[in-house]
Amino acid sequence: MSKNISRYIIEFVVIVLSISISFFLENKRIENETKNRARLIKINLKNELNNANAYLQSRDKAYSMDLDFLNALLEKEVDLDSLHSLGLDGAGYYNSICFWRNFNPPRAIYSSLVSDGEINLIEGIEIKELLYRIYVLSPEYLNVHIEGDKRAAIEIESYLIYNYPSFFNKGLVTNDNIKILKELRRIVFDDDTLIALLKRKQLRMNSKLSVFRDYLTLRESIAEKWN
Repeated sequence: MSKNISRYIIEFVVIVLSISISFFLENKRIENETKNRARLIKINLKNELNNANAYLQSRDKAYSMDLDFLNALLEKEVDLDSLHSLGLDGAGYYNSICFWRNFNPPRAIYSSLVSDGEINLIEGIEIKELLYRIYVLSPEYLNVHIEGDKRAAIEIESYLIYNYPSFFNKGLVTNDNIKILKELRRIVFDDDTLIALLKRKQLRMNSKLSVFRDYLTLRESIAEKWN
């Protein structure tokens, strides 16, 4: 009888150990899969951020050139030749005063991870918060200023069309016409309302560029933490 009990106990212990080992191995397998998936997510996000570099450099250049031209246009101490030289670097006088530039960096991978809930596989609250600021908060805040820039640009264009149709029809898209530039400057300095409209746009463009530079700083910050 005691031999049977001992045998049963041994069999029971073997079964329990087998089950425990199976659970342990399964948990290790899941843990390794999770770590591998988290590593792959990190690589994909880093690639998405890096792939935006060329786009961000072009945005930085465009935002800066548009603002530099508008600043010079409104500054009487800047002579016409200097203003013309600044204009040559841009896409046209129209872009600085009657147009706005949007902001749409790539975010498909991040959006997919949030939608699937896999963003939670990323370790570290600080990294997750940085990603949220880079992909969500900063672009939303930047787009608020872009929307203000857009409204200011539309109002300036409408004002020029209504009040100076013959001048507007000459074409402001050019970036190399000193005669148009000279006439534009005369019109600006003779019209307080137009100056006010341009200064409002100048304010929006300054704010936009400031927020954009803060966004770039955030990207540098996460790059340092991930390296």
